Amino acid sequence: MKRELHREPSDAELELAAQRRKLRALQRVFAESELALGEVRDQLMSFEGRYIRQVGRLYKELDEWHRKREALHKKPGSEEDFSDIADEPLEAERVQIAQTIRSLFREVAKRLHPDFASDAADEVRRTRLMAQANDAARRGDRAALERMLRGFELPFAANSAEAMVAELAYLKAQTEELANSIAKADAEREKLTHSEMAALQRQCIAAALEGRDQLAEMAVRVKGLIGIAMRQYELDLDRIKRPPRGAMAESLLTAETATTFRFVNGKRQNR
Repeated sequence: MKRELHREPSDAELELAAQRRKLRALQRVFAESELALGEVRDQLMSFEGRYIRQVGRLYKELDEWHRKREALHKKPGSEEDFSDIADEPLEAERVQIAQTIRSLFREVAKRLHPDFASDAADEVRRTRLMAQANDAARRGDRAALERMLRGFELPFAANSAEAMVAELAYLKAQTEELANSIAKADAEREKLTHSEMAALQRQCIAAALEGRDQLAEMAVRVKGLIGIAMRQYELDLDRIKRPPRGAMAESLLTAETATTFRFVNGKRQNR
């Protein structure tokens, strides 16, 4: 029976194996960071939808009444302010963006597909990440797809000493880039967690524990402001349509007619 000789791995092989383990560990951390970010984003989007339905649409109506009132006092011929209107991307640019998103999603799917899972836990992670990649593609979130793409690169084959050195350099670069992607995902989650919408969500949760619906209370207050704005608009419109009491008749005349009116009245008084 032929026995195979045992060969101790070289220092380069040991370093390469260690770098591979480090990268795999970072990939797991990256997957968890992306999933945590997705959960926070989904929760906030759900709450924001409820806020828009109950309160946001009322604020939009209130803003509209304010604009209508401002329009009453705007001088004829004054320039419109278009500073708050964002430039719409051209059709060609929109098509290019959509193509880029589709291309990124296809590449991400090649790397994240559950068929490439190493074990049951990895398959669960990949399945959840694929769902998140689908959501990112739907939103047109290019940054999220690029992070996923960097986090799960295709394996690098090393068949020679030169290739081993190249793979080691490649893995080190990927490890550094993946660490940066993890930091960005965590920073984005931190930003969302401390956003105004997240703070409002926490306030609503605290109010719900006290048996109150804070969004409903906010809606009542905004409806009251809308009533005030409508009344102010009606009063302003009434003042514009009707001249002040006691106004002289000559104020309604042209300048030339008013001069004649004063001249005739002066003669009558002298008589």
